[in-house]
Amino acid sequence: MMMSWKFIKLIGSVLVIFMIGGCYQSDYTKLVKEELAKGVRQDSILLGLSFGNTRNEFYGRCFDLNKKQLVSQGPDNASVQYVWKDSLVHDEPTDMRLLFYPGFDEQDKISNMDMEFSYLGWAPWNTKLQSDSLEIKVRQLLLMWYKGNDFVMANSDDVEFPVKVDGNRRIIILIKDAQTVRVLVQDILHPKFMHSVTKEKFDDK
Repeated sequence: MMMSWKFIKLIGSVLVIFMIGGCYQSDYTKLVKEELAKGVRQDSILLGLSFGNTRNEFYGRCFDLNKKQLVSQGPDNASVQYVWKDSLVHDEPTDMRLLFYPGFDEQDKISNMDMEFSYLGWAPWNTKLQSDSLEIKVRQLLLMWYKGNDFVMANSDDVEFPVKVDGNRRIIILIKDAQTVRVLVQDILHPKFMHSVTKEKFDDK
């Protein structure tokens, strides 16, 4: 997928804020300390997919979902597309699109999932379907899907964005562009993300 330089810079800034997050007791830092102290794993991602699934398990699950006509290949040929009518957080049934694609580690197991939400009826002139309005709905939707803790706000380069942590599962919401809201779902106990949640940092008083 093509990404603007500004968006790539923001993703980099998100990683930086989580690397330095343990240096002070922000709402995010407190939440991570509390969740990791529970020792409870939350590996579920979506549609029966979980952290630790192998590449073969991922494609096998998507094949089964495709046979049931629940998902299809995404428009970029690199993602999986899930289209549905949402009535959980919208007053009227609303056509939505979710594109998702996993990140695999060196053992070919899922360590994170990138998701992109948008409205099927999006158009530049339709103010109700822009990403700033969608971000609010996505946040509500994710709380209904995943339950658990509410989102807290993090800040990087004067940009605020919501973060939700339940056990080892971290969910970050970012506005990608006028149409798309991006959601990053990560296993913060995986070595790929451990730099942001080391025991030493989160033991600070």
